[in-house]
Amino acid sequence: MPLNAIRAFEATARNFSVAKAADELCVTPTAVSHQIRVLEDFLQTRLFIRKNSRIELTPESSATVESITEALDLINDAIINLRHDQDLRAKLSVAASASVASLWLMPRLGEFFNLMPEVDVNVRAFMTRREGETSEADLRICNWQSHLDMQVEPLLEEEITPVASPEFAARYNNNADEILRNAPLIHVDRVQGSMEDTYPDWPRYLREYGITREDVTHGPRFNQASPSIEAARSGIGVILGRSILVERAISRGDLVPVAERYPTRSPYYLLSPWKVDRGKVIDRFKMWLFENINAAAVYPV
Repeated sequence: MPLNAIRAFEATARNFSVAKAADELCVTPTAVSHQIRVLEDFLQTRLFIRKNSRIELTPESSATVESITEALDLINDAIINLRHDQDLRAKLSVAASASVASLWLMPRLGEFFNLMPEVDVNVRAFMTRREGETSEADLRICNWQSHLDMQVEPLLEEEITPVASPEFAARYNNNADEILRNAPLIHVDRVQGSMEDTYPDWPRYLREYGITREDVTHGPRFNQASPSIEAARSGIGVILGRSILVERAISRGDLVPVAERYPTRSPYYLLSPWKVDRGKVIDRFKMWLFENINAAAVYPV
């Protein structure tokens, strides 16, 4: 069915003028006349009677104009409603490291969705600084000083503390010195050039507290934080727990601190555009994020 030809016919019939129909449809009168001929050929019937400079509807076409106008109005209303529904669904993309996205951001997003169900959030996880700098995102959560031309705001600070399951700690009488000297150590291997390569490993942590172990590099190894945390929860050993990643496990009692925290905290930053067309959506998410951090058991800046 030639919809453009139907629109040309309806506009011409309603205005009784090819020129007025052309103005309404933002095309030339020649184009309107061509579309009318297309429809006449399609229907194998004449739609207009041309009398000198005037045109009149044939009896057959006159009987259909009102119904066609109503049908086109329904189509137009449906398109307007569809665009309106799409406009209501605001979209926002947030980039964070894979561990921060899965263990810190995702558990909180349910609250944001409940508060602002009209916003669709696209979470983009990255593994390296390069990915974090080049990923397409409205907002970035990172723990390095970025040189991107974006607004940089201090978000929170992270602590590193040895943690283990309560049952595991009890095997060593919850004695920090005994655990650090003799308990199996769980390691996380940092990807070269990753955003996490500034965190202390076990040799660096133990040197800080004057503890020497010949087996300091031994023990199960993981290339991401999530499985290492699961290993600690299962009682395999003790890990250097990052506060923002283990806070929920600690609050549930799955993990407990077993020794002093590393003396240096790691800062996190929130990167956002200086100027954006969807500033209201970004500002609302940022406001929620900062309020959530201030209310949670992490270290806001």
